[in-house]
This record gives sequence, C-alpha cells and structure tokens, in this order.
Amino acid sequence: MLVSSVLTAQAGVYARFADASGASHYAEVNGETLSVLTAAPWNGGQPTGLTIPVDQAYLLPPTEPRSVIGLAKAYPGKDPHPPKTISWFSKSPSAPAANGEDIPIPPVLDALKVEVELVIIVGKRVKNATPEEASAAIFGYCTGTEIFGFTQSFHHVHGEVDQDNEGMLPAGLKLGDKMAPYGPYIHTDVQWRGRARTLRVIAPDGQVAAEYHNSTDGLLYSPEEIIRQLSQLQTLEPGDVIFSGTTKSFIVHAGDVVETEVAGLGKLRNRIVSSPAP
Repeated sequence: MLVSSVLTAQAGVYARFADASGASHYAEVNGETLSVLTAAPWNGGQPTGLTIPVDQAYLLPPTEPRSVIGLAKAYPGKDPHPPKTISWFSKSPSAPAANGEDIPIPPVLDALKVEVELVIIVGKRVKNATPEEASAAIFGYCTGTEIFGFTQSFHHVHGEVDQDNEGMLPAGLKLGDKMAPYGPYIHTDVQWRGRARTLRVIAPDGQVAAEYHNSTDGLLYSPEEIIRQLSQLQTLEPGDVIFSGTTKSFIVHAGDVVETEVAGLGKLRNRIVSSPAP
C-alpha cells in the first residue's frame, strides 16, 4: 500500500484563485475574505499574511487534479440488486471549470447533458488503500456539475443514425473541455450524508426549463469505499476529484444556464455556449 503523510490542514473552507499576473494561489476562506496560503492546504500551506476580498478574486477550480473521475450506477436504479463494486470513468485533464465559467458545446455535438453531484476531494497520495487509509485520504467535499455529450447528439450532427450498441463512444463523449465544473470552495471536516442535491436549467428566456431535487443519502458506496476501490486500480494524488454520480441527467443547449447545489457545499452557475468559430 502507498499513503503519503502530508495532510495537516485544519477544518475549514478553501479556495484557489488567480492574481493579476495570472499566477494561482490557494487560500482559506474566512467569510468574505481569502487568506492566502503558502501552498495547497493538503501540502501544509500556511497563511502568508496577505488577504484579498472574495469579490475581487478570480476564482479557479479549487484544485489542480491529475485525475478527474466520475461514477456511474452509484445511486439506486432499476436493478434491485446494485453492483458490489463501483463503476467509473475518466474525464479529461482539461475538464475542470470554475463557477461562472462558460461551458462550450464541442462542434461535434449540438447539445449536452448535465447532472448535480457530490464531489470528493483527495488530500493524500494513496494506492491499494485500506479502509482506514482511504478515510484519511479524503480532504473534503464540494458541489459538482457533471457535463457530457451523448450519442444521439453526436450522430445528429454527423447525419448518422443512432446505434444501440455504441461501444466506446459514450465514454469518449465525457472527455470534453470544461465538462467538470466543481467548487466553488472545498469544505473540510463535514458530513456528506443528508445533503440535498439541486439542479436547475434556466432557458434563455429566463424560465426554469428543468428542476431536480435529490439527496446524497442514496449514494450506494461511502466516499471511503469509493477511494479504496479506485486506489486498487490507480494511484490517487492530492487534488484529484471524484464525481460521485446521480440518478438523472438533463439535456441542455447553447444559451441555457445550469445551476447546481449540494446543500451547505456551495452553488455553481455556468452558461452553456456554442463553440467559437474556427
């Protein structure tokens, strides 16, 4: 087994932002103020003494992940016998996006699907973790909007008939840029159970086109078990993010605004836009 030893941050709320030069920094969130840290909080970052008002900071995705992982079938579905092991997929390293960023629809698609999910933030390097080590590797949680393409949209753009057995295409359509907004902050030492998950799709005319309410209570696997199982396949690094799944997705088009929230863990708001012309 492999477990790193650095994870010294106390309970709190943490952010990442860019300064005027474009350099990124980690910070602890104290009300409406960011207290700049010397390093990532899971790497022992300490206050520098510098502060910046939240409303003057350009917030970034709150980590710099090596891996962005999503789960499928992690909530009860039609199968009365849920799988004993998790089902997972990878997102692109370019998938992270921040609250407020526009999300472009890739030119190979004409629509996307969106979901609201609890996101697990890894704070220690782990491989083949025991349950205790997996628990210790959880740094915190935040809200996530899982975004992905779907085969009907892909084939519509290409003038093709949708197929019943698509093989690898559905997984490939999860790899788009900025298709994983999460944040806006990381919340540590909090309970993941019993949190409402809410998603709203707001159409260009301002009307609510879709609304979804659910809870984290239905998650079939604990975050510790998710990390334990994933660490048997790959090494998880500090800052890696795991989208823990949901029960329903919604189709969105250019001009729609997606709002997601996991109660107590922050709200995200992102506009879906067309890809820039080549």
